[in-house]
Amino acid sequence: MSEEDLERDLERLRRTYRGKLTGKLARLDFLLGEARRVTEREQLEAARELAHTLKGTSGSYGFDELSAEFKGIEERLDHLLEGVSAGSAAAWKEIEQALKRARIACS
Repeated sequence: MSEEDLERDLERLRRTYRGKLTGKLARLDFLLGEARRVTEREQLEAARELAHTLKGTSGSYGFDELSAEFKGIEERLDHLLEGVSAGSAAAWKEIEQALKRARIACS
C-alpha cells in the first residue's frame, strides 16, 4: 500500500469519525446533564468514561483541539468523582465551556 493510499484511507476514517461526533457529543451532553441533575456517581462515571474515549479517539484521528477539550472534561469529572466539592460549581462551568468549544470545533 502506498503512502498516498494510506493518507486517503486515513482521511476517509477522519471524515467518518467527524460525521459521528455530533451524536457522540449529544450523548456526552445528555450524560453530563443527568450527572449534574441527579448527582449520582454512576452518571458521573459514564460521562467520564465517554469523555476519556472521545479524548483518545479524537487524538488518534488527529483532532488535537477536540482531544484537549475532552481531556479537560475528563479531568474536571475526575475531580467531581474524587469528591472535591469545594470547586464543583467551577468544575461544571469549565465542563460546559469545554463542551461548547468541542461543538464549535466539530462544525
